[in-house]
Amino acid sequence: MEENVTLKIQNETIELEKVSQLYPAAIIRYADGTVTPISLEWFDEMANSDVDLLHYAICVHYKDKEKKPSIFPYETREKLEEGIGEIARQVNPA
Repeated sequence: MEENVTLKIQNETIELEKVSQLYPAAIIRYADGTVTPISLEWFDEMANSDVDLLHYAICVHYKDKEKKPSIFPYETREKLEEGIGEIARQVNPA
């Protein structure tokens, strides 16, 4: 029997077979108060004074559309990159 592949992100265990998307993001607030995750590329190239960076995050969306996405916040880009590295080590151990 094959074991389910799991990831541990900030003390939460996630079963990969239940994940539809997993990506890094910048969590921003627009001037109108809307809070949303955006791609790091968009943030780096397009962000301006109309948006405030709240934090960085790893976002996990599930195949079960009823399940709310998980957002794992990181205070800095460096901490986010460390989190991404940890996921990479879990997926592809040396």
